[in-house]
Amino acid sequence: MRFLSMPPMPRLLLCFALLALLAEPGGAVLFDTDPPPPPVPVTPRWVLGGLDRPTSIAHANDGRLFLALQGGLVVIVERGALRPEPFLDIQSLVTKELPGPHSGEQGLLGLAFHPRYATNGFFFVDYTDRDGAIVVARYQVSGDPQRADPASGRILLTIPKPYVNHNGGQLQFGPDGDLYVSVGDGGGAGGPSCFSQKTDSLLGKILRLDVDANAGTPPYHGIPADNPFPGSPIWATGLRNPWRFSFDRRTGDLWIADVGQAGREEIDIQPAGTPGGRNFGWKLMEGSECFSTGDCPVGHPPCGSPDLVLPDLEYGHADGDCSITGGYVSRAPSLPHVWGAYFFGDLCSGRLWAADRQGATWRVRQLVVPLPGVDTFGEDSAGNLWVATHEGELFQLVPEHPVDTTGLYDPATARFLLKDLDQDGPEDRALRFGRPGAPWVALAGDWDGDGHTGVGFWNAEAGLFSLKNALRHGPADILWSVHAPSSRAIPIAGDWDGDGRDTVGFYDPGTFTFYLTNELAGASFPITFTFGGGGLPVAGDWDGDGKDTVGLYVPGRSAFLLRNNLSAGPPTLRIRFGTANAGWLPVAGDWDGDGKDSIGLYDPATATFRLLDALRPGPADRVIRFGTPGAGQVPLAGEW
Repeated sequence: MRFLSMPPMPRLLLCFALLALLAEPGGAVLFDTDPPPPPVPVTPRWVLGGLDRPTSIAHANDGRLFLALQGGLVVIVERGALRPEPFLDIQSLVTKELPGPHSGEQGLLGLAFHPRYATNGFFFVDYTDRDGAIVVARYQVSGDPQRADPASGRILLTIPKPYVNHNGGQLQFGPDGDLYVSVGDGGGAGGPSCFSQKTDSLLGKILRLDVDANAGTPPYHGIPADNPFPGSPIWATGLRNPWRFSFDRRTGDLWIADVGQAGREEIDIQPAGTPGGRNFGWKLMEGSECFSTGDCPVGHPPCGSPDLVLPDLEYGHADGDCSITGGYVSRAPSLPHVWGAYFFGDLCSGRLWAADRQGATWRVRQLVVPLPGVDTFGEDSAGNLWVATHEGELFQLVPEHPVDTTGLYDPATARFLLKDLDQDGPEDRALRFGRPGAPWVALAGDWDGDGHTGVGFWNAEAGLFSLKNALRHGPADILWSVHAPSSRAIPIAGDWDGDGRDTVGFYDPGTFTFYLTNELAGASFPITFTFGGGGLPVAGDWDGDGKDTVGLYVPGRSAFLLRNNLSAGPPTLRIRFGTANAGWLPVAGDWDGDGKDSIGLYDPATATFRLLDALRPGPADRVIRFGTPGAGQVPLAGEW
């Protein structure tokens, strides 16, 4: 916990930020905390308030969200509501606030559930006790799944410390099944005793415990045989106050956010599978700068030594920044457009950032909405990201605008193959709908305005649209018989009036005419205009005004001609993208959640999507291998 001495600040909109920085291998990258746009199209959505200083967010792999509150309660949030009774109450064991500038850093600080909680009921807490010592303890759920047994507590570690501040307190289970614990350097300005560099002290470290060893007898844990210091729980040294570390749930990489003294806040990354024993430098170094050797052990590495691991990212204390709050690498299904980005914030300024690697380059972008007092991040069992503030508010990180992902229709099997994340690999869900081998044209649209994309067909022989509102097996929800303007007319779907519901239309390549309607009823198309000189039709909200308009993909030039109005006239935008006459098929969607649709191409021969995040010429921003090469599958896009 970090002491927060500031009044509540309004959530003013800050400038979005983007900075791409070249990182030398092994070198620290100092990033600008307020660089220029474009943005991270992610925003914190308020869920509830009135919490008493939440310090940790955890899950038990069962859909519930558990919050540790600094005063000594663990509470449950279920379906967005706070349960009235606490899960655990250890207020009588936890440090009470005492006079002094840093007493607000004590209390219940960490919470983690055993990977096999469903069978053993074990969970772990980190708190400071009435003497100010750091305690790691295990508890067990009672016969009531909504209540822990307060008498089940077993103490694994008690770590005395000289000062009230710098307690660390994060608990996380690693991909190896061991429990990792962050411990601050003992407090006091400047690390006066240099505990972080002393391997006979547990202060200023990341610890690693085998909590399945000695589970029934003291000390209720064991020391993993491959810990770097034999017989010691120490995994990493040289940390000041690691306020939130986490494991990437996909790669297993360890991300550590370490609070600085006065000049540098840092992020350290330990790749999965690498051995323990890393020395992250404090107090010999603060970030990438030399700090002090006072009271450090004889033979310590000098500042700048290769034995000291430099941070991967760091920032200074300009513009109100003062104390980093570490977060998580996003593997959230609700945030497909920022998959793999690390989210973190600053306690004092309230700035939130997302950092991701692009080759040898770090890209650090700022969210538009700050959260002053951002104190902790967490994941739920699905991987969605949550944030809580010192003022007692809980938020979920959500897309600023709906995000589209790709899909395919396989005519041979009459199956829709849909992706939740635009990454290489098979579909995330499949729906059988239609008739195998039928020459029907597949469509995608939000027909009922519920915010989720459905699918459908145009059956030219029958003159019939068959549309499904939900991605479930069964017959069509909407059937609409209508005469096409010609036998060559190509169906198209879009929200032409901005009411949140997609409807359909046609493009007649013989007359270069679009025929559109705002209702899935009637016998005519009230919106009719000519545009272009032939090509394959596309629809999208190119300017972000909330209404779809149309465009054409011209294969012979591999050019998109897009118009921002549903009227005759020249293209508003002309964009060359892809390879001419390659047999590629157009697709459109909002791939990055910025509120504007962009374009893409699908190559059926190689089963490859190439997508642009912005309407500009240049190479693809995303290349996804998905589908069966040469199978004649047809591209789609939607918020499935």
